[in-house]
Amino acid sequence: MALMRGADAILDTLEEGGTDLLVGYIGHTTQELADATRERTGMRTMYPATELGGAHLINGYNYIKGRAAAAGLWHTCGTLLIPMALYEGMFSRIPSVHLGFNVDGSFKGRDSMQEMPNVESLAPTTRYATRVERPDKLPETINRAIQRAHGSPAGPTFVDIPFDLTVDIAEMDIPKGWSAPTHRPGADPEQIRAVVDLAVGAKRPVLIVGGGAVSSGADAEVKQLAELLGIPVTTTLTSQGILPESHPLSLGTSGPIGWRCANDWIADADLVIAVGSRISEWGYSQSFTAPMPGRLVHIDTDSDQLGNFYFPEIGIVGDARTVLRQIIEATRQNPDFIEAPYQERAHHAAVVEAKEEWVVQKRRRAQVDESPISPWRVVDAIESALSPEDVIVSDAGNNTGWIFQGTTAERSRRLVTTFGGGVLGAGFPMALGAKLARPESNVVVGVGDGGFGYAHNEIALALRENIPVTIVVFNDSALGANKGFMTNLYGQPSWTALNNPDFVALARAYGADGERVEDAGDLDAAVKRGVGSGTVYVIDVPISSAHEYPATGSGGKVKWPARQWPADAIGTQSPGRFDRLAVG
Repeated sequence: MALMRGADAILDTLEEGGTDLLVGYIGHTTQELADATRERTGMRTMYPATELGGAHLINGYNYIKGRAAAAGLWHTCGTLLIPMALYEGMFSRIPSVHLGFNVDGSFKGRDSMQEMPNVESLAPTTRYATRVERPDKLPETINRAIQRAHGSPAGPTFVDIPFDLTVDIAEMDIPKGWSAPTHRPGADPEQIRAVVDLAVGAKRPVLIVGGGAVSSGADAEVKQLAELLGIPVTTTLTSQGILPESHPLSLGTSGPIGWRCANDWIADADLVIAVGSRISEWGYSQSFTAPMPGRLVHIDTDSDQLGNFYFPEIGIVGDARTVLRQIIEATRQNPDFIEAPYQERAHHAAVVEAKEEWVVQKRRRAQVDESPISPWRVVDAIESALSPEDVIVSDAGNNTGWIFQGTTAERSRRLVTTFGGGVLGAGFPMALGAKLARPESNVVVGVGDGGFGYAHNEIALALRENIPVTIVVFNDSALGANKGFMTNLYGQPSWTALNNPDFVALARAYGADGERVEDAGDLDAAVKRGVGSGTVYVIDVPISSAHEYPATGSGGKVKWPARQWPADAIGTQSPGRFDRLAVG
């Protein structure tokens, strides 16, 4: 125990808990913290243009790092700008710790300026939200927030701290030598044997691998099981590349904007093994219209996800890496299992043919040099300018489909987006976080003109902190995804037209650089200039409006069928009842 100022105890606890980046915003309740950080060398500190941009940056940083390595320090009412980033962290299971500094505790309940109900407001979008009322409780509570952020499932946590606790002095004990907890629960051996019996007997099996497998570090186990049984692998957006997509057994990403070969294979599978995936709306279910065709084995650390929409024949609560190792070992011991090279499995030729058809289609789309420029051609230029170790980020919108279909991931955490929440404007600040987390890699972010409008002010942060990223603006002068949806649904769009600024001039006004590209033949060189510029570089590309939302799932174009009773045709079916409900 030692006498300590609250601000120092807060920073010591964060640093001992593995924090290496602090992102904060100044206000009368964070001034003591801001001053205290000046003497710190173990943690880098920066301040964003807005709290929301900073919270998105934290998500990008922590996703790449795989832990709550960045933390947020927010001032009273500004704290209520971060919920959309917390929402994304909840859905995508990205761990983070956020501290909100409220008005002096002696002013509580007196209608003091900027007193905010932050705990009550943020509780629905966090794994853990609480308030500290005594300075000596600061280390314990913040330590608990760090642990809960790395829980099962992982996600954001929040601690509300009255300003007076940052200046008070009290006897405090800082937790030392603490590391983020790991959760490695295995499955019941009987369940494992039952899974192996299904897998060995399946004629057309498939693995759906989600972000939980990435968080678990199960890359090697996914590859080992796939090759052992010859099972093709599909991924969700959060796990793309966990099996290199050049591997013959990789069918790419499934879901509404996934690779068509992945969705088609799942549609005809007789056994689906989902590992570390919620099998959610974007993970596979495709606006809750995609049936689960075969027998389902669902493995996840979060028991709430089992049967959440599809009823599994076998539901296992367990860690992806641990359970996959159990399955691999049990497969080798199964008396009916015949070991053979995966290339000799009966269905392997069909896997190769399905993937090759898709790859040929991707290659053909990327080679079209039309004017205005095809977004597929833009994605090809991004891919061509980068190495497999570089990072590609996408904002929400049509560009997510173009980027995730048009690129290839040879490792996990190569592709970054607002995975679970689809939060418009998250892409650019997430790219800044990704670059900070992996400074040796080049980072290119693809954003729509609408999404860039949310966050271009973070160019100021990027230049101040020397975070060079290349921004490619897919400019169709519209909120393109919703323009396509509205046109398909109602015959004409509303609320979607944009009157954009000159994005290159905007970048230069901040002190960055950039160029506008109107000829497809100039794209490759432009992106390479951006990547090699060593600064923030904005490439404004007017794209053809002929390319809509690139749907590849069972639902095709987005449509809302007429409401039905007792069950609607979209969104409200009971879990697992596709065999009894007609899906329109």
